[in-house]
Amino acid sequence: MIDFVILKLPTSHFISGWRHVRESWHLITFVRTEDSVYGVGEGTPYGTSIFEDYSTIVKLRKMIIGYSLDEALRALKVYECRILSSTSRVAYGAFLSLESALLDALAKRRKASIAHLLGGEYRDKVPVVGTVFLKHPFIMVEELNRWISKGVKHIKIKIPCNLDDLERTLRIIRDSLKETDITLRVDANQCLENYAKAIKAFRIMERHGVDIVEQPLPKNALKETAKLRKIFYPTIKIMLDESLTRPQDIELFAELEVADIVNFHPSKFGSLSITRETMLGSKKYGLETQIGSSLFTEIGLIHYVNLATSMPELDYPLEEIGIYPFYGYSIYQEPITPKKCMIDAYKYKEIDLSKLTFAILKSVSKHEFSLFNALYQAGKACRSINFLTGCTKKIIGVD
Repeated sequence: MIDFVILKLPTSHFISGWRHVRESWHLITFVRTEDSVYGVGEGTPYGTSIFEDYSTIVKLRKMIIGYSLDEALRALKVYECRILSSTSRVAYGAFLSLESALLDALAKRRKASIAHLLGGEYRDKVPVVGTVFLKHPFIMVEELNRWISKGVKHIKIKIPCNLDDLERTLRIIRDSLKETDITLRVDANQCLENYAKAIKAFRIMERHGVDIVEQPLPKNALKETAKLRKIFYPTIKIMLDESLTRPQDIELFAELEVADIVNFHPSKFGSLSITRETMLGSKKYGLETQIGSSLFTEIGLIHYVNLATSMPELDYPLEEIGIYPFYGYSIYQEPITPKKCMIDAYKYKEIDLSKLTFAILKSVSKHEFSLFNALYQAGKACRSINFLTGCTKKIIGVD
């Protein structure tokens, strides 16, 4: 049995260039085998829509019905690789949600961790990045110092892309830092627009001690980005994010010498396993790697923690810390939060179904936000899976 829950959670934060993010979509997949082994996974849209994700996962469900867990994982990977070889537009959320659920079920059947299935367990704790969204500079300073007080050593900030505002923001941040022994990363989200503007922005960032600039130019401006790298390396490293759309892009990045670091989102590749393989393959080209963020619930966060655990080396801390630290949304009875800049990976080797709760849907629905009929869908999933006694009535009150 395979069933889904679609959540739409209200958000309000700004990424670089003052672009407003007003909502967060989550496709949660439940898998139950004939011998009642359960698995849960999560995906988010990346470059597509939640409607495409939903349509795709319905098709994928039909494709793997009757398969064993191993057979389903193999079939899913082969199918996605075939699509990725011909197009960069894939309903990634559907693939990731389903693959994650299958991995979780297989881990439980084998009494192993998800990380072990992916390739091994290389650490008990996973360090994390502190992200600061774009706000008034003084508020950004407060949030940045809050991360530092928790022991975080790698800070990612969103920026205004007007050069005067950029200068002011970085000056205030640098002047107010309580500690300088941190890695400061600026995520431009492609907003520097062109090479001439990017040169001026990099000069500003160089003066204010920025260590890494993520995706400074539009995703296809690779030659211009390579020019920036030649001028500012090693003072400033360049990380690519939006430019990465397929695993084979890594070879092009290496050929053009366009980046020092690549930010990998399993949401972007629709697969934990393909993401891990591509990250490991990047090493032979001399590229460092980072595991990115999609503001997941605890389900996706646990899968990302297992991916980080499975990497023999982590060049940079894990960026994904979940949506809870930013908005207080949790579907776990005990929300997962980093402690002393670490997440205890040994505690989260699989999804504990007994800790899942969809009570958040009640509080969100009171604000009359569209939940894509999520109350009904969640109730249906609970009835179908029966993973928690009386969960339909107890958690969300659906008859």
